[in-house]
Amino acid sequence: MPEIKTPHGRIHYEIHGKGPHLVMIRGLGTFTDHWSGWDKTLAEYFTVVTLDNRGLGKTSAPMKPWISVKTLAHDVKTIMRHERVENAHILGNSFGGMIAAEFAIQYPELTKSLILVASSIGRSGHLRLSPEAAHLILTAPFRKEYLYEKLADLLTAPKTSRDIKSKLAEEWKEIDSRRGQPKSTVLGQLIAALRFRDWEKLQSIKCPTLIVSGAQDRFVPKGSSLFLHDKIPQSQLREIKDAGHEPHIDQPEIVTQVVREFISEQRSGNTISTT
Repeated sequence: MPEIKTPHGRIHYEIHGKGPHLVMIRGLGTFTDHWSGWDKTLAEYFTVVTLDNRGLGKTSAPMKPWISVKTLAHDVKTIMRHERVENAHILGNSFGGMIAAEFAIQYPELTKSLILVASSIGRSGHLRLSPEAAHLILTAPFRKEYLYEKLADLLTAPKTSRDIKSKLAEEWKEIDSRRGQPKSTVLGQLIAALRFRDWEKLQSIKCPTLIVSGAQDRFVPKGSSLFLHDKIPQSQLREIKDAGHEPHIDQPEIVTQVVREFISEQRSGNTISTT
């Protein structure tokens, strides 16, 4: 079981596949198991490195309120150094996108390209979560009977089939019952997100950057991806039709192809068109 020892506990990570290295960072309250197989799909084309952020999954290092996004980005660097990965494509989903962007800011030499999926980086005077998402998180302790059904519905597009939503709800419920989802960890991540203030530093990101957003994302404000696209020089924005906050659940084939094409174009030195 790959892991990194720190003074505060272990950081668990996994490596699958072969090819160019792709580091995948999960979002708020989620970890490797919550990729719902997308990491294994991408491992058919890349050497995929995933990790359980502090306080989640098999990682024993806790997520304390004072831990910053910069510290979480440093955890990714520590894993890459341990595995002797010179550089990698860095993919972050939601809160994981904030970590990925911070990684690209702090360690440009390690970042071959940056992929931000349904990410909300926040900005002065603007919300990082939609009011509907914030309400669900705040009332989660009182929604135990149907929390996962509400969560699956909010994270996916309205047109996504009821079967897919139900499967996602059951899967995540089973994962959390098996591994647990400490409320202190979610709170710590929310505090870290609120403390993030590196908006202007986004302009220092020079690596090729792809921003993927679901056209029907109801979890983060609709302007989040546009803000990222505006701030990161020469970034590309790809909106996925009929997809929500988990576009790889709603439109797995399309999102996988978008990521593959983007990384392939970086390797060949070309660029893809934005839509």
